[in-house]
Amino acid sequence: MSDIFTEIGQVVLTSLLSLVAMFIFTRAGGKRQIAQMSPFDYLNAVTVGSIGAELATNLEQWLRPFSALIVYGVVTWFVHYSACKSNRMRSFWSGRSLILMDGGTILKANLQRCAIDLNEFLGQARVAGYFDPNEIETAILETNGQISFLPKSRARSLTPEDMQLHPAAASAWYDLIIDGQLMQDNLRAAGRDERWLDARLHAEGIGQRSEVFYAACDKGDGFFACRAI
Repeated sequence: MSDIFTEIGQVVLTSLLSLVAMFIFTRAGGKRQIAQMSPFDYLNAVTVGSIGAELATNLEQWLRPFSALIVYGVVTWFVHYSACKSNRMRSFWSGRSLILMDGGTILKANLQRCAIDLNEFLGQARVAGYFDPNEIETAILETNGQISFLPKSRARSLTPEDMQLHPAAASAWYDLIIDGQLMQDNLRAAGRDERWLDARLHAEGIGQRSEVFYAACDKGDGFFACRAI
């Protein structure tokens, strides 16, 4: 029985070590989402996940996967660092964007070059909201595998500038209260004070901040608040 508990304790320790190493590795890799990963990032993440699982369960030779995890972490950091510092290295690691459609004409050679068939291209266009190919002026395959579409001028959305309108400048929204807790830094960043906040809450029929589940405002007249129900 003692051997079982000893083995369980070893699994717990190696699992915690694996989680810590994976956390450090992920932080070093930046904050990009899966959709923003390059092919190198994606394959590296899959490999590191496998190494992390091996590290958590290989009790007799855990130093081997741990060493491999450190190597992958260092190499990944070097790749990201060199890509940030050099445009040439960035192109080497991530590749270059490729024009798939230009001037309303689909470039067959470029589709074949990046191994995208016509049906896939048209499907991506429909996902982006372009069911009519005549509405597309340019399409570019980005280095993360996504396709960006530029509509023709007659197909793009109408803007206030087109209508010669001059709306007020947009402002970011600031979280003021979350779960009844006042966010002092956000309140100051919004250029407000507690007296203003209490007045707006009273106007919404809320007497105490502790009653508020969520409240936010912008730098204009925008304000939102709701009770915890």
